[in-house]
Amino acid sequence: MSKEKRMAGSYEIEQSIYIGEKEVLFGVNKAEEYPFMVCYCSYNNPLSAPWCTEAIGTDDYLEAMQVFTDRVQAQIELVKTEQEQYRFDKTPFTVSDCIPDNHSSNIVGKVVVINAEPKRYEYQHAAYQLVLADGGHGATGGRGQAVFGTCLATGERGRWERYDVLGEIKPEKMPEWAKEALTKLKVQQKEKKTHSREER
Repeated sequence: MSKEKRMAGSYEIEQSIYIGEKEVLFGVNKAEEYPFMVCYCSYNNPLSAPWCTEAIGTDDYLEAMQVFTDRVQAQIELVKTEQEQYRFDKTPFTVSDCIPDNHSSNIVGKVVVINAEPKRYEYQHAAYQLVLADGGHGATGGRGQAVFGTCLATGERGRWERYDVLGEIKPEKMPEWAKEALTKLKVQQKEKKTHSREER
């Protein structure tokens, strides 16, 4: 059974490396004036569809490979810089650190642990696991899977799936950095609610 070719426009993708928030692609189309192409590909959109940007074409294979490896290295440096701010134990949390989740209980307002195993290697890090859940059918124990919340380390809101929630973090397993982040986050949320009421 033949494997389906991956394409970016008219170029067949022969090499790809996903590091950080972007994937770097190397494509070939010998029928084009510039047969070698390098671009970024990201999936940060509502449909999670591949979105190619900053494409360059060349007829020089070594030049294309140089651009490809330079872009991969740039992504590595971005992730390194991001993670340098997390000066704490990066060992991922496991189910043993959690109050077991039965997937039907309400976890809104609780700090939950997101399973690190499905994540790419660079994100198998404790910083990306602790999330304050605040909504979604999955969070309320409904039929859906969506769990919305805020990552304590990054401060970014996002969506996770209930089946990726290992459980609520045990109080004794909650690290100091997470306690501090949670306190700040709750203050910010309270201020937003107060501001919203004042606007009304």
